[in-house]
Amino acid sequence: MNPLARSFLAGLERGAPDARVLETVGEPDPIKAVESFSRAASHPDLRATREAWGPALLLSARPGFGAQCLAELATRYRETRQRALDLDRLPGLPILLGSSDFLARLLLRHPHWCEELIGNPPDPPRTHGIEADWTAIRVAKYQGLLRVAARDLLERPFEEGLYELSDLADGCLDAALTRAGRDANSASPTLLALGKLGGRELNFSSDVDLLFVYEAEPGAADLATNQQVVRLIQDFKRHLEATSEDGFAYRVDLDLRPEGRSGSLANSVEAALRYYESFGADWERQAMIRLRYVAGPEPPAQAFAGQLTPFIYRALIDPGAIDSVREMKLRIEAEYRATGRDLELDLKSGPGGIRDVEFLVQALQLLYGGRHPRIRTGNVLEALARIGEEALLPEAVVESLRDAYLWLRRAEHCVQLVEERQTHRLPRDTTSRLALARRMGYRDPDGATALNRLLDDWTSVRAEVREQFNALTLEPSDD
Repeated sequence: MNPLARSFLAGLERGAPDARVLETVGEPDPIKAVESFSRAASHPDLRATREAWGPALLLSARPGFGAQCLAELATRYRETRQRALDLDRLPGLPILLGSSDFLARLLLRHPHWCEELIGNPPDPPRTHGIEADWTAIRVAKYQGLLRVAARDLLERPFEEGLYELSDLADGCLDAALTRAGRDANSASPTLLALGKLGGRELNFSSDVDLLFVYEAEPGAADLATNQQVVRLIQDFKRHLEATSEDGFAYRVDLDLRPEGRSGSLANSVEAALRYYESFGADWERQAMIRLRYVAGPEPPAQAFAGQLTPFIYRALIDPGAIDSVREMKLRIEAEYRATGRDLELDLKSGPGGIRDVEFLVQALQLLYGGRHPRIRTGNVLEALARIGEEALLPEAVVESLRDAYLWLRRAEHCVQLVEERQTHRLPRDTTSRLALARRMGYRDPDGATALNRLLDDWTSVRAEVREQFNALTLEPSDD
């Protein structure tokens, strides 16, 4: 325990927490926070565990808010479970309450859900056997988010959370497809993931990019099959996006299908393959790198993915892939700027952001994937590692890009952790930036130091990523 936390805890035990300590760590309203900490410290079910929750909350994103929620949760938990909160079994609870506004509110609505957080760290989310019921799917998702958030905040390896969020989505989507098929009284199509879900790199508030295919019926019967499958998908999407008191299951994006928004919501395997063989663009080759089977009948997925491989990965080295990826990335930046979007704080799409790493890695996969099958994976981190093993990039560059990508993804997670909003922007104001630093694990007792370290890292990460992106995409590649 650091001296600042020890001093604060001593004041807490005397019933007089020091507002100056709260000000030093970065609490924006230290006077109100003193009241919240005093109320929590005097709560009969929390008094004996001040050493467990006091220091943890002190270095959270919002100490006063977290203390206020903890006191209220202790009261509601006793009312619903007729026993005290056992914080010895819930080490991740205090910091979670001080780090995520929407998860704190969720726990106050469902006090017994804090039992999802038992363990140090808690178990990963349940991903199998989710009931094929729309309410049960939402519950499974949010209980899973609680576990992943607590595990992240307790600082286990960050990339594990990417897998866990993706596996949670897989389980929920599998249950949703089963329910939609049951409601439609018809066989389910094959559900494939693209984007971050396809790469098993989902974040806290991502759309899920999906693609549906099915086995074609002979002759004219295929039209009737397509219409039936489309109705099932519309029902699937509507229920997943429906909002309840707790929130929603998942936002579903189907725009990566053949012909985009103007195309059918589902295609037979044969029709989809004909489209890509005849009309598939370079950006669609890039998107299909992350294609992954999720649910429904598996044989159509195997047939589709197997026959699509020559479209994605060319037998010969394909230098044009580099130009295509660079032009698309720079075009995206130009289009955003034309709409007035400030990319300097954009973790995802700005120069040196997440997309620079993703596009760089995918450019190498398109360039070399025909001759190096091991680099054919939708997961950026796995692809980077294999690119290094195949000596397609120097190990020092691979390590640098891996570290930068993990930092950027952690920052993205943490800005979305506040309110489950699909945002990718580094905040502008000092208070929100310090809160982000705390969520990301900058634990310096002095808030100003934590903030400065965050901003220094942001500057260096962006510069390193954009330098590597330019080095690859602007220089000729060796065979």
